[in-house]
Amino acid sequence: MVTRKSPLIALASIIAAAVLVRGVFSQSIPQERAICAIDMGSNTFRRIVGSFHNGQYVQRPIEKKAMGVGDDVAQHGRISEPKLTEIGAVLSAFRSSCLRDGATRVVAVGTAAFRDAPNGGRVRGIAATAGVDMEIASERRESELAYLVASLGRDDHAVIDHGSRSIELVSKSAGTLSYLVSSLGYRVAYEKFFAAESDPKAAVSRYRDQLGRQAAKASFMKGKKTLVGVEFGEMIEVLFGSADVEKRVLTRQQLRDRLAQITEGGQSGFITLKQTTDIDRALPRLVAAEFLTAAFGYSSIELTERELGSGLIIEAGIR
Repeated sequence: MVTRKSPLIALASIIAAAVLVRGVFSQSIPQERAICAIDMGSNTFRRIVGSFHNGQYVQRPIEKKAMGVGDDVAQHGRISEPKLTEIGAVLSAFRSSCLRDGATRVVAVGTAAFRDAPNGGRVRGIAATAGVDMEIASERRESELAYLVASLGRDDHAVIDHGSRSIELVSKSAGTLSYLVSSLGYRVAYEKFFAAESDPKAAVSRYRDQLGRQAAKASFMKGKKTLVGVEFGEMIEVLFGSADVEKRVLTRQQLRDRLAQITEGGQSGFITLKQTTDIDRALPRLVAAEFLTAAFGYSSIELTERELGSGLIIEAGIR
Protein backbone atom coordinates (compact mmCIF):
# COMPACT_ATOMS: atom_id res chain seq x y z
CA MET A 1 0.00 0.00 0.00
CA VAL A 2 1.30 3.44 -0.96
CA THR A 3 0.62 6.28 1.46
CA ARG A 4 0.31 9.66 -0.21
CA LYS A 5 1.11 12.88 1.60
CA SER A 6 -1.39 15.71 1.40
CA PRO A 7 -0.21 18.74 -0.61
CA LEU A 8 0.06 20.79 2.60
CA ILE A 9 2.21 18.16 4.33
CA ALA A 10 4.37 17.75 1.23
CA LEU A 11 4.86 21.51 0.99
CA ALA A 12 5.76 21.72 4.66
CA SER A 13 8.35 18.99 4.15
CA ILE A 14 9.89 20.88 1.25
CA ILE A 15 10.07 24.11 3.24
CA ALA A 16 11.59 22.30 6.22
CA ALA A 17 14.25 20.74 4.00
CA ALA A 18 15.50 24.12 2.80
CA VAL A 19 18.80 25.28 4.28
CA LEU A 20 19.68 28.84 5.23
CA VAL A 21 23.25 29.79 4.45
CA ARG A 22 24.62 33.00 5.91
CA GLY A 23 26.77 34.96 3.52
CA VAL A 24 29.29 37.67 4.33
CA PHE A 25 27.04 40.24 2.68
CA SER A 26 24.18 40.08 5.17
CA GLN A 27 23.23 43.70 5.73
CA SER A 28 20.22 45.98 5.92
CA ILE A 29 18.68 46.49 2.48
CA PRO A 30 16.38 49.44 1.69
CA GLN A 31 13.00 47.84 0.98
CA GLU A 32 12.46 49.84 -2.21
CA ARG A 33 15.63 48.29 -3.66
CA ALA A 34 15.25 44.71 -2.42
CA ILE A 35 15.01 42.14 -5.21
CA CYS A 36 14.51 38.44 -4.69
CA ALA A 37 16.35 36.27 -7.22
CA ILE A 38 15.85 32.52 -7.40
CA ASP A 39 18.83 30.76 -8.94
CA MET A 40 17.41 27.51 -10.35
CA GLY A 41 20.60 25.55 -10.77
CA SER A 42 20.80 22.06 -12.21
CA ASN A 43 21.47 20.64 -8.75
CA THR A 44 20.42 23.29 -6.21
CA PHE A 45 17.90 26.14 -6.03
CA ARG A 46 19.00 29.28 -4.17
CA ARG A 47 16.84 32.15 -2.95
CA ILE A 48 18.74 35.43 -2.71
CA VAL A 49 17.39 38.77 -1.47
CA GLY A 50 19.72 41.66 -2.19
CA SER A 51 20.34 44.97 -3.88
CA PHE A 52 23.02 46.66 -5.98
CA HIS A 53 23.33 50.44 -5.75
CA ASN A 54 26.22 52.81 -6.43
CA GLY A 55 28.57 49.89 -7.03
CA GLN A 56 27.79 48.19 -3.71
CA TYR A 57 26.21 44.74 -3.55
CA VAL A 58 24.48 43.61 -0.36
CA GLN A 59 22.41 40.53 0.35
CA ARG A 60 20.68 38.66 3.14
CA PRO A 61 21.29 35.03 4.05
CA ILE A 62 20.86 32.64 1.12
CA GLU A 63 18.23 29.90 1.32
CA LYS A 64 19.19 26.71 -0.50
CA LYS A 65 17.25 23.62 -1.53
CA ALA A 66 18.86 20.59 -3.17
CA MET A 67 16.68 19.69 -6.18
CA GLY A 68 18.66 17.36 -8.46
CA VAL A 69 16.93 18.54 -11.65
CA GLY A 70 19.98 17.67 -13.75
CA ASP A 71 20.05 14.12 -12.38
CA ASP A 72 16.31 13.83 -13.04
CA VAL A 73 16.79 14.90 -16.66
CA ALA A 74 19.70 12.47 -17.06
CA GLN A 75 17.54 9.62 -15.75
CA HIS A 76 14.30 10.34 -17.61
CA GLY A 77 15.43 12.30 -20.67
CA ARG A 78 13.20 15.16 -19.54
CA ILE A 79 11.98 16.72 -16.30
CA SER A 80 9.71 14.12 -14.74
CA GLU A 81 6.18 14.94 -13.56
CA PRO A 82 7.03 14.43 -9.86
CA LYS A 83 9.98 16.79 -10.24
CA LEU A 84 7.81 19.40 -11.98
CA THR A 85 5.41 19.22 -9.04
CA GLU A 86 8.27 19.63 -6.59
CA ILE A 87 9.62 22.61 -8.53
CA GLY A 88 6.23 24.32 -8.37
CA ALA A 89 5.98 23.78 -4.62
CA VAL A 90 9.50 25.09 -3.97
CA LEU A 91 8.96 28.18 -6.13
CA SER A 92 5.70 28.93 -4.31
CA ALA A 93 7.40 28.57 -0.94
CA PHE A 94 10.36 30.68 -2.04
CA ARG A 95 8.07 33.42 -3.35
CA SER A 96 6.23 33.57 -0.01
CA SER A 97 9.56 33.93 1.76
CA CYS A 98 10.60 36.65 -0.69
CA LEU A 99 7.48 38.67 0.07
CA ARG A 100 7.98 38.25 3.81
CA ASP A 101 11.50 39.61 3.31
CA GLY A 102 10.07 42.73 1.69
CA ALA A 103 11.28 42.10 -1.85
CA THR A 104 9.68 44.33 -4.48
CA ARG A 105 10.36 41.87 -7.33
CA VAL A 106 10.71 38.09 -7.56
CA VAL A 107 12.69 36.83 -10.54
CA ALA A 108 14.27 33.49 -11.39
CA VAL A 109 16.75 32.01 -13.84
CA GLY A 110 17.06 28.37 -14.90
CA THR A 111 20.39 27.06 -16.12
CA ALA A 112 21.77 24.05 -18.00
CA ALA A 113 19.28 21.36 -16.93
CA PHE A 114 16.30 23.49 -17.97
CA ARG A 115 18.05 24.50 -21.17
CA ASP A 116 18.74 20.88 -22.07
CA ALA A 117 15.41 19.32 -21.06
CA PRO A 118 12.94 19.04 -23.97
CA ASN A 119 10.14 20.08 -21.63
CA GLY A 120 12.12 22.76 -19.82
CA GLY A 121 9.74 25.41 -21.15
CA ARG A 122 6.94 23.96 -19.03
CA VAL A 123 8.73 25.22 -15.94
CA ARG A 124 8.22 28.82 -17.04
CA GLY A 125 4.47 28.27 -16.91
CA ILE A 126 4.75 26.59 -13.51
CA ALA A 127 6.82 29.53 -12.28
CA ALA A 128 4.27 32.02 -13.61
CA THR A 129 1.50 30.18 -11.76
CA ALA A 130 3.60 30.51 -8.60
CA GLY A 131 3.97 34.25 -9.23
CA VAL A 132 7.63 34.08 -10.25
CA ASP A 133 9.00 35.74 -13.39
CA MET A 134 11.38 33.05 -14.71
CA GLU A 135 13.73 32.92 -17.66
CA ILE A 136 15.68 29.96 -19.01
CA ALA A 137 19.15 31.26 -19.71
CA SER A 138 20.87 30.56 -23.00
CA GLU A 139 24.60 29.85 -22.82
CA ARG A 140 25.30 33.49 -23.63
CA ARG A 141 22.81 34.76 -21.06
CA GLU A 142 24.22 32.52 -18.34
CA SER A 143 27.70 33.76 -19.22
CA GLU A 144 26.52 37.39 -19.02
CA LEU A 145 25.12 36.80 -15.54
CA ALA A 146 28.25 34.96 -14.42
CA TYR A 147 30.33 37.94 -15.54
CA LEU A 148 28.14 40.37 -13.60
CA VAL A 149 28.39 38.19 -10.49
CA ALA A 150 32.18 38.14 -10.64
CA SER A 151 32.91 41.67 -11.81
CA LEU A 152 30.01 43.75 -10.41
CA GLY A 153 29.78 45.20 -13.90
CA ARG A 154 33.42 46.29 -14.19
CA ASP A 155 35.42 45.74 -17.36
CA ASP A 156 38.56 43.67 -17.96
CA HIS A 157 37.85 40.59 -15.83
CA ALA A 158 38.16 36.90 -16.69
CA VAL A 159 35.64 34.60 -15.01
CA ILE A 160 35.45 30.85 -14.36
CA ASP A 161 31.96 29.79 -13.25
CA HIS A 162 32.11 26.11 -12.24
CA GLY A 163 28.58 24.75 -11.90
CA SER A 164 27.26 21.23 -11.54
CA ARG A 165 26.65 20.58 -15.25
CA SER A 166 28.70 23.20 -17.05
CA ILE A 167 31.66 25.53 -16.81
CA GLU A 168 31.39 29.06 -18.19
CA LEU A 169 34.60 30.79 -19.25
CA VAL A 170 33.84 34.50 -19.72
CA SER A 171 35.71 37.74 -20.19
CA LYS A 172 34.87 41.29 -21.17
CA SER A 173 37.05 44.00 -22.63
CA ALA A 174 35.98 47.39 -23.97
CA GLY A 175 32.36 46.32 -23.56
CA THR A 176 32.74 43.14 -25.66
CA LEU A 177 31.75 39.87 -23.98
CA SER A 178 33.49 36.64 -24.99
CA TYR A 179 32.47 33.25 -23.60
CA LEU A 180 32.77 29.50 -23.92
CA VAL A 181 30.51 26.95 -22.22
CA SER A 182 31.56 23.33 -21.75
CA SER A 183 29.76 20.33 -20.25
CA LEU A 184 32.46 19.69 -17.67
CA GLY A 185 30.70 20.76 -14.47
CA TYR A 186 31.59 19.10 -11.20
CA ARG A 187 28.88 16.40 -11.21
CA VAL A 188 29.62 15.42 -14.80
CA ALA A 189 33.38 15.49 -14.20
CA TYR A 190 33.29 13.53 -10.96
CA GLU A 191 31.22 10.70 -12.43
CA LYS A 192 33.28 10.57 -15.62
CA PHE A 193 36.82 10.95 -14.31
CA PHE A 194 36.95 10.33 -10.54
CA ALA A 195 34.17 8.11 -9.18
CA ALA A 196 35.37 4.76 -10.54
CA GLU A 197 39.09 5.59 -10.77
CA SER A 198 41.48 4.29 -8.08
CA ASP A 199 44.58 6.15 -9.30
CA PRO A 200 44.39 9.88 -8.45
CA LYS A 201 47.06 10.83 -10.97
CA ALA A 202 45.18 9.12 -13.78
CA ALA A 203 41.88 10.74 -12.79
CA VAL A 204 43.38 14.21 -12.58
CA SER A 205 45.27 13.74 -15.85
CA ARG A 206 42.14 12.75 -17.76
CA TYR A 207 40.17 15.72 -16.47
CA ARG A 208 43.04 18.10 -17.14
CA ASP A 209 43.22 16.82 -20.70
CA GLN A 210 39.56 17.70 -21.30
CA LEU A 211 39.99 21.08 -19.64
CA GLY A 212 42.99 21.73 -21.86
CA ARG A 213 40.91 21.20 -24.98
CA GLN A 214 38.46 23.83 -23.79
CA ALA A 215 41.17 26.25 -22.66
CA ALA A 216 42.73 26.10 -26.13
CA LYS A 217 39.50 27.63 -27.49
CA ALA A 218 39.38 30.41 -24.89
CA SER A 219 42.37 32.65 -25.51
CA PHE A 220 40.06 35.59 -24.68
CA MET A 221 40.57 34.64 -21.01
CA LYS A 222 44.21 35.70 -21.03
CA GLY A 223 45.69 39.04 -19.99
CA LYS A 224 42.79 40.49 -18.00
CA LYS A 225 43.10 42.55 -14.83
CA THR A 226 41.66 39.88 -12.53
CA LEU A 227 40.75 36.20 -12.75
CA VAL A 228 37.66 35.47 -10.64
CA GLY A 229 36.16 32.11 -9.66
CA VAL A 230 32.42 31.69 -9.13
CA GLU A 231 30.95 28.70 -7.23
CA PHE A 232 34.19 27.51 -5.63
CA GLY A 233 32.93 27.74 -2.04
CA GLU A 234 32.66 23.99 -1.51
CA MET A 235 36.21 23.53 -2.77
CA ILE A 236 37.40 25.92 -0.05
CA GLU A 237 35.32 24.32 2.69
CA VAL A 238 36.18 20.71 1.86
CA LEU A 239 39.79 20.91 0.71
CA PHE A 240 41.15 24.02 2.43
CA GLY A 241 39.34 23.72 5.75
CA SER A 242 37.86 27.19 5.73
CA ALA A 243 34.46 28.79 5.21
CA ASP A 244 35.94 32.13 4.15
CA VAL A 245 35.28 32.53 0.43
CA GLU A 246 34.53 36.16 -0.47
CA LYS A 247 37.62 37.85 -1.95
CA ARG A 248 39.70 34.84 -0.97
CA VAL A 249 42.79 34.77 -3.18
CA LEU A 250 44.48 31.45 -3.93
CA THR A 251 47.85 31.50 -5.63
CA ARG A 252 48.69 29.08 -8.37
CA GLN A 253 51.28 27.55 -6.05
CA GLN A 254 48.71 26.99 -3.30
CA LEU A 255 46.41 25.24 -5.74
CA ARG A 256 49.26 23.15 -7.13
CA ASP A 257 50.45 22.13 -3.67
CA ARG A 258 46.97 21.09 -2.51
CA LEU A 259 46.42 19.04 -5.65
CA ALA A 260 49.85 17.42 -5.26
CA GLN A 261 48.88 16.28 -1.76
CA ILE A 262 46.04 14.37 -3.35
CA THR A 263 47.87 12.91 -6.35
CA GLU A 264 50.86 11.89 -4.21
CA GLY A 265 48.63 10.23 -1.63
CA GLY A 266 48.34 7.05 -3.68
CA GLN A 267 45.37 4.77 -4.19
CA SER A 268 44.58 4.18 -0.51
CA GLY A 269 44.61 7.92 0.20
CA PHE A 270 42.41 8.55 -2.82
CA ILE A 271 39.87 5.96 -1.71
CA THR A 272 39.74 7.57 1.72
CA LEU A 273 39.44 11.06 0.24
CA LYS A 274 36.49 10.02 -1.90
CA GLN A 275 34.57 9.11 1.24
CA THR A 276 34.67 12.78 2.32
CA THR A 277 31.32 14.56 2.30
CA ASP A 278 30.90 16.76 -0.79
CA ILE A 279 34.20 15.65 -2.33
CA ASP A 280 32.35 15.29 -5.63
CA ARG A 281 31.65 19.04 -5.49
CA ALA A 282 35.16 20.01 -4.37
CA LEU A 283 37.73 17.88 -6.18
CA PRO A 284 36.80 18.67 -9.81
CA ARG A 285 36.77 22.37 -8.92
CA LEU A 286 40.26 22.15 -7.43
CA VAL A 287 41.60 20.51 -10.59
CA ALA A 288 39.88 23.11 -12.78
CA ALA A 289 41.06 26.05 -10.66
CA GLU A 290 44.67 24.85 -10.67
CA PHE A 291 44.77 23.97 -14.36
CA LEU A 292 42.88 26.96 -15.77
CA THR A 293 44.68 29.53 -13.62
CA ALA A 294 47.95 28.27 -15.07
CA ALA A 295 46.63 27.75 -18.61
CA PHE A 296 45.44 31.34 -18.86
CA GLY A 297 48.66 32.75 -17.40
CA TYR A 298 47.52 34.03 -14.01
CA SER A 299 49.45 33.82 -10.76
CA SER A 300 46.29 33.64 -8.64
CA ILE A 301 42.50 33.42 -8.70
CA GLU A 302 40.14 35.53 -6.58
CA LEU A 303 36.95 33.85 -5.38
CA THR A 304 33.50 35.29 -4.76
CA GLU A 305 30.68 33.90 -2.67
CA ARG A 306 28.05 35.50 -4.91
CA GLU A 307 25.85 33.06 -6.82
CA LEU A 308 24.54 33.22 -10.38
CA GLY A 309 21.17 34.59 -9.23
CA SER A 310 23.03 37.59 -7.81
CA GLY A 311 23.61 38.59 -11.43
CA LEU A 312 19.90 39.37 -11.80
CA ILE A 313 20.11 41.69 -8.79
CA ILE A 314 23.28 43.40 -10.02
CA GLU A 315 21.80 43.79 -13.50
CA ALA A 316 18.69 45.49 -12.10
CA GLY A 317 20.88 47.87 -10.08
CA ILE A 318 22.92 48.83 -13.11
CA ARG A 319 19.80 49.56 -15.14
